[in-house]
Amino acid sequence: MLIKILFLLSAITLTEAGEWKDQFAREWRDSFLKHWKVTKDYTLAVCDAMPAEAFDFKPVPAQRSFGEQLVHIGRANDAYMTAFKIKAAPTAPTASGKASIRAYLVASFDYLTDVLSALEEKDMLRKDLQFNSRIKPHNGTDLFMRAYMHTAHHRGQLVSYLRSKGITPPTWAFEPTAQ
Repeated sequence: MLIKILFLLSAITLTEAGEWKDQFAREWRDSFLKHWKVTKDYTLAVCDAMPAEAFDFKPVPAQRSFGEQLVHIGRANDAYMTAFKIKAAPTAPTASGKASIRAYLVASFDYLTDVLSALEEKDMLRKDLQFNSRIKPHNGTDLFMRAYMHTAHHRGQLVSYLRSKGITPPTWAFEPTAQ
């Protein structure tokens, strides 16, 4: 009987502390966080593959440089997450060197993780999240999916930058989360 009471008290404490009640929402959040860690690690591996002296490389003049693409990924992800108004986004680098861009990229990926970890379940269902006045409001899930897809889109471009320089890109390591 004592064990039952302790179990019930711990369940109530978890719920009161902000544990998400909806199983699907909780599993979605937890799965996204695992996948976000994998995409962070892979994006950083792509960043690390390019030599520092080639961060200004552009396959054609109209495109962003390798370094500018990485900053663009971070700034977009920061913009999506600022819509939640949970905490301030990291400051984009003023320098264009590899070390400052990489540090910013890490901070940007961690910012998204921190925002999602701090959200309450109801925040994912909000439909009034606007990160840009030119874009219609989104719901919470849309913003996280947008960040994931936008990162993948530009990281794919960065892979072609590496290949243009004769560099073999790192191998993508997709880890399934269904256990």
